[in-house]
Amino acid sequence: MGTYNHRQWDTAERRQTGLVIVLPGIDGLSWCTRSIVRGLAEAGVPYAMEIHDWTFGILWALRNLRDSRRHQAHAAILADKITAYQVEHPGRPVYMMGHSAGGAMTVLTLERLPHESRIEAGILLAPALSPAYDVTTALQHTTRGLWNFHAWGDLGFLGALTTIFGTVDGKHVPAAGLVGFSKSPTSSAADGPQLRQIPYQLAMARQHNLAGHFGCVNHRFVRHWVAPIVMDS
Repeated sequence: MGTYNHRQWDTAERRQTGLVIVLPGIDGLSWCTRSIVRGLAEAGVPYAMEIHDWTFGILWALRNLRDSRRHQAHAAILADKITAYQVEHPGRPVYMMGHSAGGAMTVLTLERLPHESRIEAGILLAPALSPAYDVTTALQHTTRGLWNFHAWGDLGFLGALTTIFGTVDGKHVPAAGLVGFSKSPTSSAADGPQLRQIPYQLAMARQHNLAGHFGCVNHRFVRHWVAPIVMDS
């Protein structure tokens, strides 16, 4: 899995149909994000899939977690990237998804989009944001909403580690990828974008997700649980 060629799915032809931006956690480009892309590809997602490594690399993992300047700088880069894509490919769907700190980066990027800009959806896989974080602004920059996959078994990374070292937004608490978001903003329109919280279910074990920090990036889990969100454009 570590040598999986994720770049084969980012082609000019695929970009004509749509774009999925995948953001790694504090480990940077690794088997985790390659596995996400693999799962999407196995499900037949027709869009281009780009991994954007916003980190300093795995040796700087804790700095990746807490460097707010780095977070905001890459959120701006990603927002510009999305805007440029939408100008070049008007009407094509754009999705963002991120694992752990990459889930937080998904939210920060959506907050940086121009007022009128929207993507289809943001998918948060075990996000390293505090449960009280207000995702209202991010939600307003989607047409379909946000999905938050959280798991009670993620005690090591999103329980102990974020309590000791802090979440991406600087709170020393168990993260929303463990317990979910405590605030549940909804669109003013009944059929507008919503925050959908997806807690761990025992049925997910069939796709090799055992409620830990990395089960949600297993390509089997992504193919079965995450890809259908993207395919439902």
